[in-house]
Amino acid sequence: MQRLLAVLLVLVGLIGLALGRLGETTWAPETETTASVTLEDPGPAVVIDPGVLYVGGEQGEVTIEGASDVSVITASNSDIDAYLDGVHHTRITGASDWSTLSTEDVEADGEDEISDPTSSDLWRSVETSPSPHTLDVHDFWAAENGEEEQVYRALLIVTDGTEAGAEKVSITWPVDDENEWVPYAYAGGAAIAVIGLVLLVVSLGRRRDEDEDEIAAAAPDAGAEPEESSADEEQPAGAAAGAAAGAAAVTSDPLDAPGARSVGEQHVWSFGAEDRGEEAADASGVEPSDADAAGADDADQAEPDQERPASEEDQER
Repeated sequence: MQRLLAVLLVLVGLIGLALGRLGETTWAPETETTASVTLEDPGPAVVIDPGVLYVGGEQGEVTIEGASDVSVITASNSDIDAYLDGVHHTRITGASDWSTLSTEDVEADGEDEISDPTSSDLWRSVETSPSPHTLDVHDFWAAENGEEEQVYRALLIVTDGTEAGAEKVSITWPVDDENEWVPYAYAGGAAIAVIGLVLLVVSLGRRRDEDEDEIAAAAPDAGAEPEESSADEEQPAGAAAGAAAGAAAVTSDPLDAPGARSVGEQHVWSFGAEDRGEEAADASGVEPSDADAAGADDADQAEPDQERPASEEDQER
C-alpha cells in the first residue's frame, strides 16, 4: 500500500511540473499585443496624434503599409495642423482596446491631393522607405525624453500625395504577463514528487529487510534437515547391523564358536548319556524336562572331563 501511494505521489508531482511547463509555453499569455486599424478612405495624409505610440509602453514597433513608398514626417503639432488645413486626412487618436486603434476622419470634403508633401520647410525630419515602413517606439521616445526633452510630437504619414497616406497602421507593444499559478504548479509538483520518491525508497528498503528476515528465519530449518536425514540414515544402518548380528547368531553353529570342543575329542563316557537320562525318567515316572535334560547333558560332559586325566594315566601304565 505504501509503495502504491508513493507511485501515485510521484505521478501527481510530475503532472504538476508538466502543468507548470505548459503554463509557460502553450498556455502562456501572449508576449506582445498589437493594436491596428485598416483605413478605407483616409485621404492623402494620416496623422498619429502625440502620445499614441506610448499607450502600451515605451517599447514597441510601428508598422505602416501603403500603396507606394511611405514617408514619416516629424514637425511641431501646430505646423502639421497648418499644413493640412483644408485637406482631407485621418487622425489616429488612440486605442479603443488592446487590438484596435481608434481614428477620426477630418475635413472629409477637403482636398484629396497634396503636391510634393516631403519638400516642405516645416518638417524637422523625413524618413522614406518602401512599404511596409517600421518605426521603433523606444527610439522615438528616447528622442523626446533624452537630453533634449520636448513635448510629444505628432507623426505625419504620406505617400506620393495622390494616393492614400496609409492603408494600414499597427502598433505592437511587448506584454510582461504570465500565468500567476505557474510558480505554484512548479513548487507543488516538485514537493509532491520528492515526497513520493522518499516514500518509494523507504518502502523498497523495508521490503528488502523483510525479505532478509524471511531468509534468516528459514535458514535454521534448512540447516536442520541434513541432521535429521543423517540420523535417519544412521538408524537403518544400526538396525541393519543389529539384524545382521542376530542372523549371524541364529545361523551360526555352536560347534563353530571359539573354544568349542571338537567332536572327535569328546570322551567315550559322554556317549549314552541321553539313554541314561531316559531310563532314570522311566524309573521315577516323571518325564524329564528340557532343562533337566540339558543339565544332565552338561553333567555328563563335565564328568568325563574331570576323569579323563586319570584314565589317560592308567592307559599309559
